[in-house]
Amino acid sequence: MPDVGNYLNRHYVSAFQRIAAFQKIGQAKVGGNVASYFCTADGEVLHALAGPQNAHVFLREARWANETYQMAQLENQVQPEQLRAFFRKAHLKRLQSDFWVNVPAEQLPKAANVSAKTVGELFDQNPQLNANGKIHLLLAVAPLPRIEQRRQLAGPAQRRGPG
Repeated sequence: MPDVGNYLNRHYVSAFQRIAAFQKIGQAKVGGNVASYFCTADGEVLHALAGPQNAHVFLREARWANETYQMAQLENQVQPEQLRAFFRKAHLKRLQSDFWVNVPAEQLPKAANVSAKTVGELFDQNPQLNANGKIHLLLAVAPLPRIEQRRQLAGPAQRRGPG
């Protein structure tokens, strides 16, 4: 789908990093994980996707990340704490609209209290979430993590399975 490539080229700098390889058993590829991260120029994760996605879903999510970031800029939510609060609210809205999960912001742990255990407990309380729903929950709990933290942040979701 050329629209996906054109959109990404206009709004993002693409990069990749090989984390794990897959094995080929017969004609099937087994193992290996894929994740897509939509980040600021400073390496803060605005949004992420788990696993391979079709072109329609990938483009929709890329647009959501970019348009949400642009909306924050238009509303002058540019200071780090303002931007975090803006994206926390945006991820909570997506949880409610796409996954029918309502988590009040005041029930989320404070940034200083976020741990794999607290995130795991939230996942346990919402077992209906698939991997992408868990990403919205995770990024509502800890909005705009640095890309370098991706393994720490992915840990609770990976330990609890794909959902």
